[in-house]
Amino acid sequence: MTSLILKYNRPGPRYTSYPMAPEWTSDYGPDNHTLTLREAGIKKEDSLSLYIHIPFCKKLCWFCGCNKVISDNDQKAADYLDHIKAEIQLVRTCLGDRQKVTQVHWGGGTPSLLNEENTRRSFDILTGPFDLQDHAEIAMEIDPRTTTTSKIDLLKELGFNRLSFGVQDLDGDVQDAIHRGQTEKETRDLYEYCRERGFTGINFDLVYGLPKQGVAQFNITINKVLRMRPDRIALYSFAHIPALLPAQKLFNNKDIPDPSVKFRLFQLAKRKFLDSGYLQIGMDHFVLPDDELARALSLGKLRRNFMGYTVKAAQDWLGFGMSSISYVNHCFAQNVKSLKEYQSSIEKNRLPIERGLTLTQDNRIRQTVIAELMCNFQVDLRSIVHFYHVKVESYFSEEIDDLGSFIDDDLIIFENNRITVTALGRDFVRNIAMVFDAYLRAGKSANKAFSKTI
Repeated sequence: MTSLILKYNRPGPRYTSYPMAPEWTSDYGPDNHTLTLREAGIKKEDSLSLYIHIPFCKKLCWFCGCNKVISDNDQKAADYLDHIKAEIQLVRTCLGDRQKVTQVHWGGGTPSLLNEENTRRSFDILTGPFDLQDHAEIAMEIDPRTTTTSKIDLLKELGFNRLSFGVQDLDGDVQDAIHRGQTEKETRDLYEYCRERGFTGINFDLVYGLPKQGVAQFNITINKVLRMRPDRIALYSFAHIPALLPAQKLFNNKDIPDPSVKFRLFQLAKRKFLDSGYLQIGMDHFVLPDDELARALSLGKLRRNFMGYTVKAAQDWLGFGMSSISYVNHCFAQNVKSLKEYQSSIEKNRLPIERGLTLTQDNRIRQTVIAELMCNFQVDLRSIVHFYHVKVESYFSEEIDDLGSFIDDDLIIFENNRITVTALGRDFVRNIAMVFDAYLRAGKSANKAFSKTI
């Protein structure tokens, strides 16, 4: 295993999208997106997914790579929601009668930091202008340190049916090292209250490779999580990229596990989750067998977007708020990342688009291949390119040659132009997907933008 780690541990995308955000450009701006939205509005019966970015956090966690604003000022949040409302109005004007919604997600930052008045208002602002379907997934990322039981009551009243707990690690030394200070009791007490209130779609976010993490210590954390038994567990790799995230420069690099220890942390958690009855979803998620994600995986219908793995994702999704991302009519569009720029653009009655990309046919082919690998661990290359009337042997000739290394290392099986990722290969699925990344192949991607794959 050490030889595989040394061989494949290099910077690479996580493929929450393809092409990845560093490839998007300012050539796609507000005017382009306005036209894209109008074209998408014609598809009146097609559903939408919605995302709202609430950037506010009470204090800075040093490990975090999210776009955030350190503030717990309620009026500042209320002003921000005014601008969100105006942005939604701009988008709705372009979309016309298209309004069916099957998925809604509050992310951040810390969306649960909003007071109850602003929480209720954000719900009304986001869902009011759309037709929220009865079976819609309504999710929020929450911080147990700042989420009260009365806030949970409100979320239940509003119809939220998925909650994602930011946990990272339950060890006090690790919490101190990442400047978080979240106690095990805070996490457990809030989790138990959510269960009492009838929430069933609860996810725990864990991170491996954090400063001060060791195998014995992480084993204790995993055992505590398993005793609580959340419905889903996201086991994320710590992305150590201090060149892009200045707060990470505050870490003592001696405290950060080396790649071999980091991989052992992942393998330990993975083994314990599987032994406890969880099923692996994608490269880093685990769910109980009766979860809808498990059923989707068994049918080869699992999907993934910036909101995570899902079965409710629509073809098009709309992001609102600073730095949020939309994908509409095969076009990516990302909002400006600073609060000041975002509010200034809205006040000028202009969509706050900073950059984006209109996908080419080649982008769409590779997007499908990579998504199938990342979600379902298998892909039939012939069926994908057949849709575009091209031959797989000529279209992917170089890629097929490059799969030889993964075949030799027993990471994939390749037969009749079908790739099946082996059990061992799932831990290296990012590397396998990278074979089909045209930007990496052309040497155009900036590797410094990506964390290492192990």
